[in-house]
Amino acid sequence: MTRALALATALLLPIGTALAGYEASSFKREDRLGKNYWNAASALDSNLETCWRIHGEQKNEGSWIAIDTPTGEVDKIAMVIGWAKDEETFKDFARVKTARVELMNAGTDGGAILGEATISFEDKMGWQIIDVLDTKVGGEIFGGRVKITVTEVYPGKDFPSLAVSEVRVHLKEFPAVSLGFGATVPSSETDGHSGDMMMDDNARTFWAASADTATFSVKAPGYGLSSLGIQSGPKTHGRPKTVKVMANQVEVVQVLEDKPGEMQWLLLPALVGYTGGAWGDVQVEIVDSYPGESGGVAISEVKLNAASIEEF
Repeated sequence: MTRALALATALLLPIGTALAGYEASSFKREDRLGKNYWNAASALDSNLETCWRIHGEQKNEGSWIAIDTPTGEVDKIAMVIGWAKDEETFKDFARVKTARVELMNAGTDGGAILGEATISFEDKMGWQIIDVLDTKVGGEIFGGRVKITVTEVYPGKDFPSLAVSEVRVHLKEFPAVSLGFGATVPSSETDGHSGDMMMDDNARTFWAASADTATFSVKAPGYGLSSLGIQSGPKTHGRPKTVKVMANQVEVVQVLEDKPGEMQWLLLPALVGYTGGAWGDVQVEIVDSYPGESGGVAISEVKLNAASIEEF
């Protein structure tokens, strides 16, 4: 059995989000790539090209991964059930078909099961997000813990051992009310459509850039952030299409639908296996946009959701 601290240390992060850790029943040792290359951390790094790979002598059924979370309410479990580097690696190794989820408190209050569920997955690549009964975990000092035990697998074509690219615990979200601009102010704005108009709680006003691309950053001190909401401006202006978001020094690229006036939510990169662990500035780059009739890209409203409260 192995145990490790989160990727960030307590010296760098607030207590409420920094002391989360992970634990796995086993993993394949690898001297050439590094002894921890196949460890559970590789399923918590927001990178589909890496994976948690079970030791060859360990049975797939009964193998487990446990993730510590901040105090909050567990809402969903998400997983990329195989090694999704490409279609070949996905089929070559065993993949999770069903799993048992146990929700509990961490620290000295740990051990008692607060909630339990059996979840099932389709045999396909990509994220699968499964609802579980909302369960509060953690307290004033310690957070929660989620243990996921594999109960059945889809067999691998060439290798019997299980490989899982990503596991993520979704904590229940709520608005981060201290929303403001970060260090990067909007890269441009046009007359009558200043940057602060995307934070005025009025969807009839909007910020408009002078070009079809733009950059800015947002923050919400005191919160562990989980998702970014963007409501496009009117059809007269460009609407964000490809959006690059960076949080916790991890970058993700997502494509929005062309839905003028409708809020769309982008999940922020998870810190170590759970949502609600982003802190500091969230950098936003609008890479391209749906064309408008006359003006550059525009946003009516931007919001941030959180899933935990930072403690100092």
